[in-house]
Amino acid sequence: MTPFRNAILLGISIYAILLFAFPGVPDADIFYHFSVAKLYLKEGFVSRLPWPEIGIQSREFTDYHFLFHILQIPFLLLPVEETIAIKFFILISISTLLYLVTDYMQKESSNLSPYFVVVFFILGSVLFTGRMLFGRGNLLFFSIYFLSLRFWNIKYLKWIFVFSFLSVWSYSGFPFLFFTSLFITVLEYKREHTQLFLASTLGMLVGLIVHPSFPFQFKGYFIELIIQSFPPPGVEAIAEWLPPTRDILILGFLPILPLLLLSFREKIQNQFHSKSFVFLFLGIICLVFTGSSLRIFEISWLMFFIFIFLNIPISKKYQVLAAIVIFVIQFPIVYGKMGQQFRSSETKYGFIVTEWIRFNIPKGEKIFLSWADYPYFTFKIPEYRFLFGLNPLYAWSFHEDRYFTQKAFFEGTTQGFQHIPKILDYNTVVINKFYYSFSNSEFKRLSTDYRLVFENEKYGVFVKTNPTNNSKKEITIPNK
Repeated sequence: MTPFRNAILLGISIYAILLFAFPGVPDADIFYHFSVAKLYLKEGFVSRLPWPEIGIQSREFTDYHFLFHILQIPFLLLPVEETIAIKFFILISISTLLYLVTDYMQKESSNLSPYFVVVFFILGSVLFTGRMLFGRGNLLFFSIYFLSLRFWNIKYLKWIFVFSFLSVWSYSGFPFLFFTSLFITVLEYKREHTQLFLASTLGMLVGLIVHPSFPFQFKGYFIELIIQSFPPPGVEAIAEWLPPTRDILILGFLPILPLLLLSFREKIQNQFHSKSFVFLFLGIICLVFTGSSLRIFEISWLMFFIFIFLNIPISKKYQVLAAIVIFVIQFPIVYGKMGQQFRSSETKYGFIVTEWIRFNIPKGEKIFLSWADYPYFTFKIPEYRFLFGLNPLYAWSFHEDRYFTQKAFFEGTTQGFQHIPKILDYNTVVINKFYYSFSNSEFKRLSTDYRLVFENEKYGVFVKTNPTNNSKKEITIPNK
């Protein structure tokens, strides 16, 4: 076998170890994506989601990950346990990205060892690796992104249009492909680059207009890209829109700094790769804005990675040696961090609660549940309705007052907060004690309308003592 194939197999093996060495999945959001895939498999394309009560998707659903969800459907049909099927999907997705990245780097620079590219891409940044293993839509988008770079040639003008079109259907990060093609055109001006830029822009524009979520996609992308960048005061931020901490920045960028310095030192008297300044410029711009979100950080790191490996001055022999050193140092660190991530996303307590609900609460009932628990609950018990999920901005966009009302309940500091579920007409309340321990204890102490009927280490389940008839079946309140 060629070194390229061996390197890819090595990379896939590393990813497989990081995924399958721990029980569960590394991030709960993947459950939401598979819930949508299940919904498509059962009902075909939908314009509304059946689960959120106060989420904008219950009225107009913009699927930013449409292609991503379609690709998940075959994995739902595998005769294996669901979390194993999800891990297989993540492994195949991330391995595809690894192949395309390595292939592009080899095409652009013949002086590269594929082992060095693969090992550094996987282990060069703990944060980047962790975010890729989450299995989100950025995996598909980055794969399309590198396909576009790989075929950035006037001979493949139609393919550039197709890739750009599909980028819109895969992930809301498609504007980054637009800026990349724009900067290639500006910084390396040629007539063919202008034609490719126009084809790419047209592809994205057509993908935005001819969208499966028509006509809701325009408002949806405005919320996702514009309002999310400048969120309203008081709206909770999802994790990937939080700024990275100092520790994350150090773990994320420290291994790449020596290579960055080496690239400049050796190339300062020589010619840089013609396209590399495009990625350096993009990396610097993203780094400036890295303080605004983790999503921008991952793109910044990826741009510096491309710049370095297009200009790497080390011979292949020393690249292999460097790959071994990086593996020895970084793999234990990445393995330990991924173990922590898997433990933080464990679902055993959630599984117990969802099974309890399935057997004790009538189907179709509304459940007062925090947005952070929404992905797993919709995956396990899609027959029920919940407050909202995945992103507080979706609830704020639907009904601002209701969003802040439910937020006040989980904060547990507003006088009379214990009456909120009753006011909003919920018979069942589920509180995550890991996130809202104060709200859980105070609600249990103060509420006269609800009583605790089930709890485990992570969740408390409360049911109204005199339930409202919200379903055709009558609610049974079991003894605690």
